[in-house]
Amino acid sequence: MSYDIDLYATIDTGHADGPMTITIAEVGNYTSNVSGMWADAIGHRLFELNGRTAGDALEQLTEAVARMRATPDHYRAMEPANGWGNYDGALQYLDRLRDACESHPKTTIRISA
Repeated sequence: MSYDIDLYATIDTGHADGPMTITIAEVGNYTSNVSGMWADAIGHRLFELNGRTAGDALEQLTEAVARMRATPDHYRAMEPANGWGNYDGALQYLDRLRDACESHPKTTIRISA
């Protein structure tokens, strides 16, 4: 299993079918085998950011990235034994999400697991 994350916006163009949902930024895909690292850094499961606005999640993500950078040995100890995912990849993915949220604060976070 893995996480796919993007940021989207819903736009009412006036069309009879109603508003459109447009993907604004794709964070990408990463294995859920490192979900314990993210939960430890964020303070809850990554999936709980689903549906939140990017701007609302930005401070929490910034703190989580800083926490992971400050204590790499703590997070390396959580690397999955099966080799699917690691500290470096987990940090890069979380950092990409944080950067996307900073760039597009009015979008909504969508997480597929």
